[in-house]
Amino acid sequence: MIEDSVKIHDNFSLEIKSIYENISKRKKTKYDTITYLFIPNGLNINNQTYSNSKFYNDVKVYIRYNASEYLLEEIINLKTGPLNLFIKSVKRIVKEKSSKKNRLDFESKVKMLGAILNNSLKLKAKYFKSQKQSDLQLSDQDFFIQLKEILQIYRTQIPLIENSILDENVKNIIKLGDEYLSNISNYYAIQLLEHFKKLSTEKSDLKISIQFIKEEQEYRKIQNFDASRDDDYFDEILLYKRSQLKKYIEGVLFLNRDIRKDGAFVEQSVFAIAAGLAMIFSTGIAFYYQQVYGNFTLPFFIALVVGYMFKDRIKSSIGQLFISKASSFFYDYKIKIKDHENNLIGITKENFAFVPFEKLGPKVKRNRVKNGYLDADYDFYGEQIIQYKRKIEIYPKKFGQEISDNRLKSLVDITRINFYRFVAQMDDPKKSYSILKKGKIINRVGNRIYHINVVQKFYTEKGIEFKRYRVIMNRKGIKRIETIALDML
Repeated sequence: MIEDSVKIHDNFSLEIKSIYENISKRKKTKYDTITYLFIPNGLNINNQTYSNSKFYNDVKVYIRYNASEYLLEEIINLKTGPLNLFIKSVKRIVKEKSSKKNRLDFESKVKMLGAILNNSLKLKAKYFKSQKQSDLQLSDQDFFIQLKEILQIYRTQIPLIENSILDENVKNIIKLGDEYLSNISNYYAIQLLEHFKKLSTEKSDLKISIQFIKEEQEYRKIQNFDASRDDDYFDEILLYKRSQLKKYIEGVLFLNRDIRKDGAFVEQSVFAIAAGLAMIFSTGIAFYYQQVYGNFTLPFFIALVVGYMFKDRIKSSIGQLFISKASSFFYDYKIKIKDHENNLIGITKENFAFVPFEKLGPKVKRNRVKNGYLDADYDFYGEQIIQYKRKIEIYPKKFGQEISDNRLKSLVDITRINFYRFVAQMDDPKKSYSILKKGKIINRVGNRIYHINVVQKFYTEKGIEFKRYRVIMNRKGIKRIETIALDML
């Protein structure tokens, strides 16, 4: 099963997030995806100006575990839940020797608790925003009571670590975890407060959320989480610190990527065979003319030169032929996905190419012209089409083993495509035009925009699925993304 979403990451970057479930506990799970980018010809993006290396330089890929889903009451009560596993790791590292294994386990449990709570709060906030005002009052109170209990239980463990003989690096881990939990709790509490206010919720019903935010901000002040000696740089330092902390805690979910060129062994073997064939041809000519004219004669010398010329061309031609045909059999890169203990979690392959419209499948063509502004959009203006293929295989044996979370069942693939190179040939973002209104000519200024259409093709266990998006942008960056509804094919 694939869950997919597309959103704006920054002014020039498109973020495609795909969630791949590890369906089988015994056999590897396979997924294939193809993303087509339809780019107007006027942007001068083609196979002469936009090479393979430029594309991969503009694409950034992150692969991580998808944090498990827990209800807040499950985090509190489950004996095998992340909070209780954290408490057990505290007892273990305090009572037993501070071995490397215990330290890594303790750090992992702190990070996992933070990552899971963040996911739980995100899902809970999403749930609240989908509910009517009348349904929020009781669940709202339970939410903040449970969240406070989780924070209090975590914070009761801090003195046990601080009063132990553990080194400062270990003591700092639990403090960083505390700051992260405070960050995300404060963030989602403020989000919900803003949402409740938009619903014109009574002030009395907002009291519990306001009280929670005030208490948490006071705690942060006491712990010196947000303090800065230089007020002029407060926001800068605060945001940087929170960004680094987020990477540190949620890094427990991220996986390593070992990137290799796909088909490298076959490629080198073909080049070696090509060199051998060329050498056979060259040597054969040399032997033949040596027998006919003998050594150290002008005809023999000319034959050697000609043989060498053909040898070089034969080797080069076979190599070029292989490269031109290799994309049909091999991908550009083969990436091994490994966890922090170097266990192989899966393999993904990537391939980039420009393809002509005529070679697209009929369903891709149909989805491209669906809801187009012009029926002859392609014929009138022309487009360059980038095809970005991904193959993903997930191996079940080592999946999630190093972080001991039995609810872990999926990977998140985050692909960011930067369009900054695309804006070089765009016109100014504002363009003047004139209209006639009540007998007078009125000059106006409008937005000059470009459309980059995205069609995605997914091969899943349910069959082939399609999605389409329209990226609307100008020289200043991406303005918005529109989802295009497709017919059931």
